[in-house]
Amino acid sequence: MTAVKPVLDAFLEFNVVLGLSALIWLAMRGTLALTPMRYGFVAQLRSLKILCICVLLSPILAMVVSGIVSQVWPGRVVALGDIAVAAYLRGDIAMPAAQFETLLNTRERWLDHVLSGASVFVTCALIALALLSSVLAIRVARNALTIRKAVRSSFLWRQSAKVDIRLSDRVTVPFAVRGLRRRHVVLPSHLLNSPRDLRFALAHEFQHIRALDVEWELGFELLRPLLFWNPAYLVMKHQFDRLRELACDQSVVSRKGIDAIDYTACLLDYCTRSVKLKSPRILHVALVNGPKAKLVLRQRVIALADAPVTTNQLSAIFFGLTLSLVVVLAIGSASVRQTQDWSHDRLMLSTVVNLERLEARNQGN
Repeated sequence: MTAVKPVLDAFLEFNVVLGLSALIWLAMRGTLALTPMRYGFVAQLRSLKILCICVLLSPILAMVVSGIVSQVWPGRVVALGDIAVAAYLRGDIAMPAAQFETLLNTRERWLDHVLSGASVFVTCALIALALLSSVLAIRVARNALTIRKAVRSSFLWRQSAKVDIRLSDRVTVPFAVRGLRRRHVVLPSHLLNSPRDLRFALAHEFQHIRALDVEWELGFELLRPLLFWNPAYLVMKHQFDRLRELACDQSVVSRKGIDAIDYTACLLDYCTRSVKLKSPRILHVALVNGPKAKLVLRQRVIALADAPVTTNQLSAIFFGLTLSLVVVLAIGSASVRQTQDWSHDRLMLSTVVNLERLEARNQGN
């Protein structure tokens, strides 16, 4: 159990940081909704991807922030626990020392309680979560095999250095997918009879490949068995799915020779096919897919009709906003981090607790 505790502690810390990142992103999105920058879908997607990368690198960011604070402001602390201890020793928090220490060590006591197996309810809850995680992992593997089968049963039509373009009679909606070595764009065979739709479908799927959306989708799905219980993961996944398609549409129609009206008509045509489509939801990026295809399509059509062209000035503003998000997340990661060393303030608190207990024992005698 001693070896499991640090892993579980790091996992909980990661989920707390993920929750913090979701709150930061929703706050930014709410602010942008009141400005013309709400149409900058490409820049928003970049910001979201950077924020997700920072969540994965949060332990490193936390150490960097702590190191900078210790160098610039010696004696200052960032972790909320250390800040609370310093406030208690200054007399800003009025409660018995033993009670304060118990409150301060709530997270550690909870981990010990979980790992001890003393509570039947907690044990059953953990078993249920483990079973659900296993089911989702099996589902990911099964869908991956289904996608692999669909790709292998298709016909290789064109080939470039990194991407295979394939035709299939078994699919009705084009999608992009990646294997271990190569990326694939699978197209319905009937598109050969419609050059316009074929052109739009290729432009859309190749844009997903250029933006690495397939790899991001794969990463989100691989994390699902571990994070499915965390609402913050669901929020970030939903935001990514939404911006992925809106940014792709915006990038495609900004190219020369792509008419937004014709492109929208193509989306409407494929929506009629995809609403009834029962296909795997992972490892691929399609024009319109999933049970919420109608809602997604409505958002995309409105965005294509209303969104202006994003200027370089807006891109510079988004860069500043993204940098601000990273700084806030880094500080937040450092603040929720549980310190392992015994600082001077921690030793002082321990001494006060021991004196308080000794006094209580003497009074009892």
